[in-house]
Amino acid sequence: MRNRRPLVAVAVGAALLAVILPACGTSSPPPQAQPPCAGDAGVGGPVPEGARPGELVDSVQLDGTDQDGEPSDGFPAGGQVFRILYVSTGVDETDLQLVCGTVTLPEGGPRPNADGRTRVLAWAHGTQGLEQQCLPSSDPERGIWGTMPAGIQTVGWGGLLGKHQGEPAGGRLQYAVDQGWIVATADYQPADTYVIGRVAGANVLDSVRAARQLAAQRFEATAEAGSDVVVSGHSQGGHAALWAGQLADPYLSATGTNDTELRLVGVEALAPAANFVVQPDRQPGTSYGDGLADREMHQSIGLLPLPIPALEVQIGPALLSYIFGSWSQFSEGRAPAASARTPAAPDTGPLALDRVATPEGQATIAAVQPLCLDKSQSAQIQRLVSPYRNAATHQMLVPELWNLPTAYRPGDYFLGGVDRTCATAGSTLGGWCEWIRWNMPGPLGVNPFPKVPTSGGRPVPLLIAQGTQDTVVHCVAPDGLADDALPPVSDCTSHALYESLLTEYCPDDGDRAPLQLRLFRKGPNSPADHMSIPGQMAARQLGRSAADLSYEGSPSQAFVDGAFAGTVPTGCDAKVLNP
Repeated sequence: MRNRRPLVAVAVGAALLAVILPACGTSSPPPQAQPPCAGDAGVGGPVPEGARPGELVDSVQLDGTDQDGEPSDGFPAGGQVFRILYVSTGVDETDLQLVCGTVTLPEGGPRPNADGRTRVLAWAHGTQGLEQQCLPSSDPERGIWGTMPAGIQTVGWGGLLGKHQGEPAGGRLQYAVDQGWIVATADYQPADTYVIGRVAGANVLDSVRAARQLAAQRFEATAEAGSDVVVSGHSQGGHAALWAGQLADPYLSATGTNDTELRLVGVEALAPAANFVVQPDRQPGTSYGDGLADREMHQSIGLLPLPIPALEVQIGPALLSYIFGSWSQFSEGRAPAASARTPAAPDTGPLALDRVATPEGQATIAAVQPLCLDKSQSAQIQRLVSPYRNAATHQMLVPELWNLPTAYRPGDYFLGGVDRTCATAGSTLGGWCEWIRWNMPGPLGVNPFPKVPTSGGRPVPLLIAQGTQDTVVHCVAPDGLADDALPPVSDCTSHALYESLLTEYCPDDGDRAPLQLRLFRKGPNSPADHMSIPGQMAARQLGRSAADLSYEGSPSQAFVDGAFAGTVPTGCDAKVLNP
């Protein structure tokens, strides 16, 4: 087990992610970790002797009732849901850790396809917080089968008075149960692994292994011919899904427990955290400042479309608190073994917060990191980061990263300085730039893993989707852009990721593999923002009528079903779905 040290001061960042900030008001207590995840034998506890990555340690069947014992809205009809504790890995494949998650099984057992293989949908959740009590398995009514914003069951489009929200009975989870699929959801290893791609990817892959074991226990003779796997996720979960895809070949090989029967067949990444820093010499059409870290750093998000500071969240400082706090703590633990085949970080030694964060910033990071980014503690987070609306009086990061303009007025938006600093003076930050580049998914990431999702060394079908009014994982269509045109790579993280993948998926000479980019423009039926994209992709016919609030017939369902069937068209295809 890696030593965990209390957070004394923590720091900087680059990204992200699925922000769950309903109206900020009085905070309520967050949920608590639940059995078998809670307690000394749960998450963070000792791994059973002889256990291997992906091994199921314990499970508890959930009865689908709420805290008052009443039937819970959205519990999948015809399904069985279990909270599971399983073995995964941390700094490398030898660093065994206990991780929590959930598994949903059809009541009659998984239904194999024509080849006798079962199908597993692995869902990777967006940002809810870092501690175990913040994570989906601790409140499955909201985080798994309910209508959690940007969750697996969400179907809908529009916003505010024009919002059309479907019922969980029409969501991805219920559809999967109806098709006879296994659904695995990983919480991720808590506390200090935020947007550390190798850890999140391993946690997702091992949740699939554990889910298969649970299915075999409950229904004998299932999965004997193996399983096909599609990984899907949103925001932080989109980053995790991409990493699970990139890790699948090397990780399953390095931690082999007779897992040649696991076959990755597709990855769906919804508004994935990517392109943390830009490299203009490798990314035509980009300039310093176009990277996600710089776009997000001074970003303020209104909880309502009104210019009222009290209704804004400085989302950049909130998410940077998570990322820098996690990385600082994680780097103080055991380093990857010299012989590791799947190391989680570059060999930089501990990351010092004072290289990137001011004393005020370090205090903010320490206060924000333990809080849940949802309705339970969002008001506290809002208060903690609100001073940075005046970026001159309150500076979270060191000057070269904070990048304060000379002609600044309180409330002005401006870009951070991570791109230029990492390109011209990365060594002054004491390893932070190396970690940023290491954790970038895709061909521009500087790490020893495959640069695209692969199975057997070949790229698997990949769908990337995003809205073009997304100010969290930046993709914002510039004024005057034609309705059916893609935003430039400088303005859209997902378009930049797609462009970086073209040489791998569609080389000038060689086989072409399926790669899709699907964007939404803002319009009457789409706010095209960060939180709406999972629901929009899950809505049939792109949301033209109330009858279309169903996952069946949606763009997401078409891709996932096609991935399982092996029918996703080959080639690279990028388009706006609702011009």
